[in-house]
Formats: sequence, structure tokens, C-alpha cells
Amino acid sequence: MSRSVKGTVSSAKRSYRSALRREQAAQTRARILDAAGTLFGAQGYGPTTIRQIAESAGVAVDTVYATFGNKARVLTALIDVHLAPAGGADSVLERPEVTAVRDEPDQRRQLHLFARSMAAISARVRPVAEILRTASAVDPAIEPIYQEMEGYRARNMREAAGWIAAHGPLRLDVERAAEVMWVLASPDVARKLCEGRGWSGEQYAEWLEDTLVRTLLPDRAAPG
Repeated sequence: MSRSVKGTVSSAKRSYRSALRREQAAQTRARILDAAGTLFGAQGYGPTTIRQIAESAGVAVDTVYATFGNKARVLTALIDVHLAPAGGADSVLERPEVTAVRDEPDQRRQLHLFARSMAAISARVRPVAEILRTASAVDPAIEPIYQEMEGYRARNMREAAGWIAAHGPLRLDVERAAEVMWVLASPDVARKLCEGRGWSGEQYAEWLEDTLVRTLLPDRAAPG
């Protein structure tokens, strides 16, 4: 075998081993995050220890530290996984169900689409959003992250309120409309209604739509 062929084979083996290590590291990372999410949800962020996460994931404690650094970083990585936009979008505003709200010319139809997209997104993100909210009260390292996420939601609601205002008058100015949407479409409100009072996702979406229509849009003129 020539020297060049040997070099090619050796390079291929190194590339294979490197890809295998990356895959194994990704699987380990995913196991740790799955374990952390379960433990955080079951017993809270504060009482959960790195050792418990490691034991649940079937890895050494040092592996958790080597992968994430500390418990706060485990939580922020978990947040990134759950809040990342689906379908490769750069932002939640680029999700197809959200751009449909932007592109719809009828305000009431916009709020119908908005309510259903928020109900679907909330069902996916509110478990980790609740972990983040409660963790921010016990870990000073988490509080800025919680405030950042709330600010991110507020900016998105400002954008959505602008879309609705572009197609007709509102009862409120755009800034106040965005604040109303930020509260009513929050994961915390959805959690209280769906987990606390047993509402279905559809019931929450119907309530959100009806409340936003009544709060944001002028009454329809009576037939002349």
C-alpha cells in the first residue's frame, strides 16, 4: 500500500473516530438535559443537585460539570432546547403559524390565528418557563436570564401588536396593546388555566382569542 493510500485510510479513521466522539458527546448531553428537566419539574430547581442529575442520566458527576460547568448552565441549556424555534427558524416570529398572523389582513382572523399559535407554543415551553420562573427566585445567576426571556417575549408581543394595528384601529395604543398581549399570552397564565384549572389547549385558545378581541378591537358597527 502506498504512503498516500495509508494516509487516506488513517485520515478516514480519525474522521470516523471524531464523528463518533461528537455523537457520543451529543447523546450524553441530551441524557443529562432529559434527566435535569425531569428532576427540575418534579422537585424544583433549588432542591435538585448535580449528583442527582448525574445519577439519573447514568453519568459521572464530573461529566456533568465538564459538559455544562454548573447547575445554572444546565438550566440555560435546557431553556435553549425548549425555546429554540422549530423548523430551523432564526426567531419564533419566523414560525409559519406566526407569519400567518402577520400576513392575515383581517384583524379578527389575526387574533384567531395568534391565540392558537400562542396556545401551541405555550404547551411546548411552559414546563421549562415555570422552572425558569421559580429558579430565578432562588438562584441569582438565573434572575437575569428570566428577565431576558420576559423582555424577549415583550418585544415579540410589540411586533405582533403592530401587525394587528396595521390592519385597523385598536381600542388601545400599540404599546398598551402589546402589554395586554404579553400578559394574557404568557406561559404563566396558560399554566394557571390549563394545569391549575384543567382547561384544554383549545379552551385556552378560545378564551385568549375572545378576550383579546374584546380588549383590543372596537365594537363592530351595527348594520345601518
